[in-house]
Amino acid sequence: MKAPRTFAALTAQDVANAVREAIPAIATSLRPDVLSALGDACACESDRRAQGIIAQIIENDAIGRRDGVPICQDTGSVWIYLEVGEELSIPAGIFSLVDEAVADAFTQAKLRMSILADALVDRTNTKTNTPVFTEIGIRPGKGATLHVMLKGGGSDNASRVIMLPPGAGFASIREEVRKCVLEKGSAACPPLIIGIGIGATFDKVGTLAKKALLRPVGVPNPDPRIASLEQELLDVVNATGVGPAGLGGASTALSIAINTAPCHIAALPLAINMGCCAMRSVSIELADDGVEIAEVKRHEIELSQVPEAEQPIEIRLPASKEQLAQLRAGQSVTLTGAVYTMRDAGHVRTLEALERDGALPFGLDGATLLYAGPTPESAGRPLGSVGPTTASRMDFATPALYASGIASTIGKGARSSAVARACKDFGCVHFTAVGGIAALLATYVKSAEPIAWPDLGTEALVRLEVEGLPAFVGIDTQGNDIFSALHA
Repeated sequence: MKAPRTFAALTAQDVANAVREAIPAIATSLRPDVLSALGDACACESDRRAQGIIAQIIENDAIGRRDGVPICQDTGSVWIYLEVGEELSIPAGIFSLVDEAVADAFTQAKLRMSILADALVDRTNTKTNTPVFTEIGIRPGKGATLHVMLKGGGSDNASRVIMLPPGAGFASIREEVRKCVLEKGSAACPPLIIGIGIGATFDKVGTLAKKALLRPVGVPNPDPRIASLEQELLDVVNATGVGPAGLGGASTALSIAINTAPCHIAALPLAINMGCCAMRSVSIELADDGVEIAEVKRHEIELSQVPEAEQPIEIRLPASKEQLAQLRAGQSVTLTGAVYTMRDAGHVRTLEALERDGALPFGLDGATLLYAGPTPESAGRPLGSVGPTTASRMDFATPALYASGIASTIGKGARSSAVARACKDFGCVHFTAVGGIAALLATYVKSAEPIAWPDLGTEALVRLEVEGLPAFVGIDTQGNDIFSALHA
């Protein structure tokens, strides 16, 4: 598709128009290369649960494209990387117009606003999902390429930068990647796409890794030496058995892409940037005769051959402690009844209420908390998309909430041993849900009623009525933890 007009030189408005058009498209559908790789993984996966989870991720993409809703509720921070030919001038004021375009696109497409004014002193939501995080690179020739990525917080939080000693070598890099996946991979919504940067400086190596995520799955580094290391790392990661959603299997990662750069003789910088199964980016070629955006190819994948998973146990909420005591870690369940969305800021406020009043606020005794920040109403449903956020971020408050009357929680990824002990001490259950299938999970939500904290935006306390919401028992009332058992 073409921009409304042609141009002889790159202008700020042309770039902003391309961004405005790209964001709704990448928020509601997977990259074609990622979708194709998921189909291959689904066909090759021998673990039935893992295969079923991949099938859900593929189905989620179909729902997102059909209904125009986000495939993940975390529509992320917006990262823009503009590569400009050295013969082409960079237009003035380019990124102020890009900020306006992003704010407009997020509002019109009903995407979730997740950006705060300041990380430390002013953690209020800007309500525009801006500012945009930007990079500019210079390359030979003329013309330009615009890369747009929506990067979720869960996968970025699972990433890391390590300044290795120069003598550490590839063996240490391999071990750091393996450890990162074992420790954080389950929270980053596997199957993963992992970008790795090696070299440059502390401030640049992270960008190297993020740029690696732009490379299509299955396309190796042009240097055969590095391509060989990419394959070796992919084999190491998939041998961990972390698997889709962190629940076991051979498909922990779809791809590992490495970018290298020069560095100081005293350094070996390493950055590992986790990309989730909902990898959302597009590369747009800006040419002298207009802006051309590559058409998204529709890759239909046959799911009829995917075997049925185990018959889930039907749980009606609120569940009694006696009912919860019958569940065992790893079991498949469906949840029907009331759940309450609560995230980081809500946990802080709930702890404050407990300290002040000695009881849970808003009648939450016996309730189930869903760690989620949904997108607005869309497609005729109460929520456009809703899915679990990283459960471990709530570990600081969970034991106290279990002790005070919360019966169960729902999130994604592994939890601390303190949460497992609290489940055993207070007869509670933590359910784990699949991340990256928020369009699919929203179809199980029948109503959404705001309860408190409207100033928190997507982090407000909302009562959802769900019917048949799929999940797994992550930690049972005996303190048995599926993640500890799988990743020991």
